[in-house]
Amino acid sequence: MTERRPILLVGLDACDPRTARQLAAEGRMPVLRELLRRGARAPVRLPFGLFVGGLWPSFETGLRPDGHGLHCWDEIEIASYERRLTSVTRKKGMPFWERLGAAGRRVATVDVPHTVVAALSHGLHIAEWGCHDRHLGLASGPAGAAGRLERDFGLHPIFGMDARARRSFAPDDYIHRAGPLRDADEDAQLVDGLIRGAEIKGRLSRALLEAEKWDLFITVFGESHAVGHQQWHLHDHGHPRFDAARRAAIGGDPVVRVYAALDAALGELLSSAGEETLVLVLLSHGMGPHHDGTHLLDEVLRRIDLADRTAASGGCWGTASKRALHGLPPWLQRAAARLALASLRRRARERALAPAREFVSAAERAEQRFFLEPNNYVYGGVRLNQAGREPRGRVAPEETAAVAAALKRDLMALVNVANGRRVIRGVERADGRYDRSATDTIPDLFLDWERTTPIETVWSAKTGLVHAPYLHWRTGDHRPGGLLLVAGPGLPPGRELPGIAIEDLPASLAARLGCDPAGMHGRPVPWLAA
Repeated sequence: MTERRPILLVGLDACDPRTARQLAAEGRMPVLRELLRRGARAPVRLPFGLFVGGLWPSFETGLRPDGHGLHCWDEIEIASYERRLTSVTRKKGMPFWERLGAAGRRVATVDVPHTVVAALSHGLHIAEWGCHDRHLGLASGPAGAAGRLERDFGLHPIFGMDARARRSFAPDDYIHRAGPLRDADEDAQLVDGLIRGAEIKGRLSRALLEAEKWDLFITVFGESHAVGHQQWHLHDHGHPRFDAARRAAIGGDPVVRVYAALDAALGELLSSAGEETLVLVLLSHGMGPHHDGTHLLDEVLRRIDLADRTAASGGCWGTASKRALHGLPPWLQRAAARLALASLRRRARERALAPAREFVSAAERAEQRFFLEPNNYVYGGVRLNQAGREPRGRVAPEETAAVAAALKRDLMALVNVANGRRVIRGVERADGRYDRSATDTIPDLFLDWERTTPIETVWSAKTGLVHAPYLHWRTGDHRPGGLLLVAGPGLPPGRELPGIAIEDLPASLAARLGCDPAGMHGRPVPWLAA
């Protein structure tokens, strides 16, 4: 072992910081409460718009998503306009622990999401034993380590489903679910499996931690990610699907129970960390209700594009409402708009509206000036069909700014018929945040959904009424904003430290362990790298 102090980093994937801190204050996460008391903490900045799929690859490589190239589980292929799955094997950049291993540091990683175990990995690396996100199946470096873990600890009760399958999926989406939604027995089976998985993961991680004198030991728990997606409606009293009787029948709030199990597993690990160990606990990002309009976006974009093309050819799509209100005093225009919205709400209640299409065909994308670019759900993604980049581009490069600005105005005009409020908080161009290339599949525009209430029926003068109910079984979804807790020698208790970008974390750990982070987008932060 080197003379440097060892580092233990525990990741709680998509463990909502606000919920966790509340539970700690209430005494239901006592280990976290003690860590908050005796350690320091720092907010974690995540890649804007792309954090859902991009944050863990940024942690791994020290690169932003425009560097490592992974931000979503699927994408629109530029050459064909077809929607296809992405692959973690195409991710660019070197894992920072490989740099450390090449420099002689002893490093172990367990279940860092979206990682690929290198053939000549340094140290010990376990992938996809207990990950919410699965790609290549259970693997390890050295190769025999995965088999030994399975022999000694078994497979994860939830994430171990079809353990060695080489396919991209989340096991918690499918296990213990026979129908479109889970029944009470299936909900109980899922939460019990997640709790058992956290307990086993704690023992497994402790055994590996104690097996060797590591310079850096990283383990990531995925149970908080799964329970947030699958059972947020049994935690959040304001959720449309909240069911108090169902929650009582399965043994109580599943989010609280799983978070408590993670807290206990964290305690197991901290009990094996010596006083000289620097402890970091990363609550990677938040969780909240799955309220967004992504399932409406294909149809909204199709109608906006159609309205503009019709108007350009002398048609009158979307102009009747504007002509009717033209010349009226502003107060009368607002009153008329309120009456129109009331009528739309009534129509939505009184008759079944044809659902909007979530996906359009490749041929339709090729004809439109813009289309949905897959970007998970928290931030909607829009791609411009740009001449010179897409093979059948409809937007000339010199028109890009004007088309993007007009589309922003049209999207911001969308109203949620259920409450008369806006649907989108803001629209931002990606080239203001990231370095773009002609071959990337990053959206050109990010749509920040108004995520406080469900979005199922929207209206604007240009699009008309667009309706589709949200029927997916996932009731919780991600939120930006992570939290890093740090405890160890020389750190003042309870201190609020400056924020750290997710890509700065590997750069800082590399520098702390004597490695040059050159080539990373991230930069060492003094309070961690020193």
